[in-house]
Amino acid sequence: MALYGKIFRALESGERLIVRDHIMNSDHTEPKSGALFAINMLVATSGGSTYTFEEIRETMAQAGFVNIRLIQNGEMMNGLVEGFKP
Repeated sequence: MALYGKIFRALESGERLIVRDHIMNSDHTEPKSGALFAINMLVATSGGSTYTFEEIRETMAQAGFVNIRLIQNGEMMNGLVEGFKP
């Protein structure tokens, strides 16, 4: 949330943020590469994880972004989520 807030404040009205990441399914088991990455994040960090589109959308919306949508979903870390600063 803090990072999204900093990005939001740095953008001008109409500019967008695109997040590239593993976009997980609702039970966080697919894509498999994302599930394995989540295990790595749990081992290597105190709070890292992988997220669903809904979780990303909610956090971006809390930071102020609008028109948030999933542009691309994939098996690798190639999911794309877009949001705009109003």
